[in-house]
Amino acid sequence: MSRVKFELPADDLTRATAFYREVFGWETQRLPFEYVLVDTDGEPVDPADADGGISPRTRFVQGPVLIIEVPDVDEVAGKVAAAGGELLNAKERVGEYGFSQYVKDSEGTVLCLWQSIADGTAAV
Repeated sequence: MSRVKFELPADDLTRATAFYREVFGWETQRLPFEYVLVDTDGEPVDPADADGGISPRTRFVQGPVLIIEVPDVDEVAGKVAAAGGELLNAKERVGEYGFSQYVKDSEGTVLCLWQSIADGTAAV
């Protein structure tokens, strides 16, 4: 079973963060790199259980992206390719939080595969 979160691209993280806090009352937490975690329920952000994030706009992330939490990014990326999808980048480590890889589904929709590092023992 997988959990689905979201990622919103922004040209200005500070401006976008203020927008979502002011308009929707979302709680936010800026990470030590260019990323902001968000919780949509008004509760303080728990980095291990955030609802989504705001990221810099990139060539992959031009519009909202679903983040699909998976047990093993490498395994699921292989399934994406086998099912007619496209791998957009190599798996990347995201600080001490986990691993991500952007893919396109069979219809061209960009998704982000996410593997959390629950206990710090996940393989690279």
